[in-house]
Formats: sequence, C-alpha cells, structure tokens
Amino acid sequence: YLVIVEHLPSTIFFTCLIIYFTNFSIFFCSLCFFFGWLIDIDHLIDYFFYKKKFNFDFDEFIFGNYFKYSNKIYIPFHSYEISFLIIFLSFIFGEIELLFISMAHMSHLLQDQFTNKVKKLSYFFVYRCLKSFNLESVCK
Repeated sequence: YLVIVEHLPSTIFFTCLIIYFTNFSIFFCSLCFFFGWLIDIDHLIDYFFYKKKFNFDFDEFIFGNYFKYSNKIYIPFHSYEISFLIIFLSFIFGEIELLFISMAHMSHLLQDQFTNKVKKLSYFFVYRCLKSFNLESVCK
C-alpha cells in the first residue's frame, strides 16, 4: 500500500513552493496535487481495459498484475510529453506556478522511472504508442 503515498512527499514539496513563491491559488495547488500525485488514477484506465467491465477489486488493482495479464500498458498521464506541455504553457501564459506543477509531474515520472523496471523511453507516451502499448516493449 506504499504505492498510494509514495509520491506525496515530492508533491507536497512542490505545492509548498507554489504557496511560498506565488500568491496562494487553490487552482494551481490543486493542479500540482493532481499532476504530482493523482496522475496514478490513470492506472484505472489500464485496469478497466483488462477487466472489460466494472468489477473493481482493490487488492487486484493495487498489486498491478493486470498489466501482466493484459500484456498492455497505457497509463496516459505518465508521459513526459505532459511535463513539456506544461512547461511550454508556463512560458506562453507567464505563470510560474505551471513550472512547479511540471516539476511535480516530472518528479513523479522520474521516481517511477527509477523504481520500476522499465526501458529508458517508457515514460514517453509516443514511445508506448509506437510499441503498441506492449508490456514487453516497455518493461525490462
């Protein structure tokens, strides 16, 4: 169950940076919280593609064996392209908060990159797409 809280420390850190360096904005703090921690909600997409119906088993979901059974890995929010888009938007709109949000997102991805057994480009959505989201193409 460590999976549920493992990304909270870095997300809280970047949320605190938003609060410290900018005018407190519940909107930007919520975005930081989502992109730093709640992006794991995209695992539900993979889980329900595997289940093919709404029949949720918490333990089955937490252990993540559905990746092996389906042999697919989509996790669309786990994509460096999103981090780069947020950085680009920060320059377009001049919102420093977006930089902290992108850092929270990227720290989530980097932590996953180093703690999961994946290939170097696995956290690029385009890479996964080009590999037909095949588990063996993404994981070591």
